[in-house]
Amino acid sequence: MRRRVPLAVLALALLAAPARADAVDEAARALRDGRRSARDRVDAAHALAAAGASSARDRDRAVPRLVDALADPAGDVRAAAAGALARLEDPRAIPGLVARLGVETEETVLASVLLAVGETGSAGEVAAVGPFAGHASPRLRAAAGTALGVLGGEQARQRVLALLAKPGDDPDWAVRGAALLALARCGKPADAGTILVAYREGEGANRWFARAALAEAVAALDPDPVALLDRLVADEDARVSTTAAVGFVRAGRPEEVVRRLADARPAVRAAAVAAVSSTELRRALPQVREMAVRDPDRSVRWSAVLALSRLDDPAADPLLVEGVRSTDPQVWASAVAECRRKTGLEMGRDPGAWTDALASRRGEGVR
Repeated sequence: MRRRVPLAVLALALLAAPARADAVDEAARALRDGRRSARDRVDAAHALAAAGASSARDRDRAVPRLVDALADPAGDVRAAAAGALARLEDPRAIPGLVARLGVETEETVLASVLLAVGETGSAGEVAAVGPFAGHASPRLRAAAGTALGVLGGEQARQRVLALLAKPGDDPDWAVRGAALLALARCGKPADAGTILVAYREGEGANRWFARAALAEAVAALDPDPVALLDRLVADEDARVSTTAAVGFVRAGRPEEVVRRLADARPAVRAAAVAAVSSTELRRALPQVREMAVRDPDRSVRWSAVLALSRLDDPAADPLLVEGVRSTDPQVWASAVAECRRKTGLEMGRDPGAWTDALASRRGEGVR
């Protein structure tokens, strides 16, 4: 009997190195092998996505196999296949994805297919996605709104505006939030007022997701978003304050982020530091280096260290090692995780080993 390669191992192999033809073929066979467990077939879909993302030749082979898997008997496998196709963003998958919209009955899978159509298609697919903006399920309305925002175009914009005006049952603000984020991508400046009305009428101020979605939409659409972003960057929820800080950069106002690195409020400084990292605002690096060692707030200092590391600034390396030595579990755990991410190694809480590993990574001598 032919020995079967465990699909979890295969997926990791494909992520770690260029995909070999036999590994891709093995994943494709496993995906269509009904004798395999659903978990194995899900792993196979992930493996094909990893292969296709790293090689055009492997993507040519992976896409038709993943499209076929949209008809798998197991919903988890169909959802994984849709997610893999979304990752590959290959327009050759569109006919199969659109066809699946007409026959899929499982809500979770249908949401995945809608999102995949959004990531993979263009304005021509708005007609296929649009009707789902009126679906009875809030989850599917939210998925349709997200997909429409990515597909773009005036028809998509009008659908999303209608969804925002009449979101239906939306207890978690998922539908309106998706509409706000969609308009950040496909909306026009004239939509900023409509967004604010929907936010107020829906009592969005009571939900962090609504506040974060508002920050992103206003940054994208409002010609003068500073006043509103200034309020949101002081939000008590870091997910909101960081989104608002990033919004300054996306709105073409990076100087507002630099200015808030010196704000009197620690939470605002931390949000600004996170924005420097996520938007690669390298002109602010001298300030962030200073904050990493001198900011009066310990959490801001550590946020600055992580920001420097994510920008791969050499000044972060010794500070990460100091973090490994910390007695604060959150600090040393995040320090070890960041060292692991940068080096691909496992050294536990050994500061000396991490010092050598980080130095070796930069081509420096070790102790």
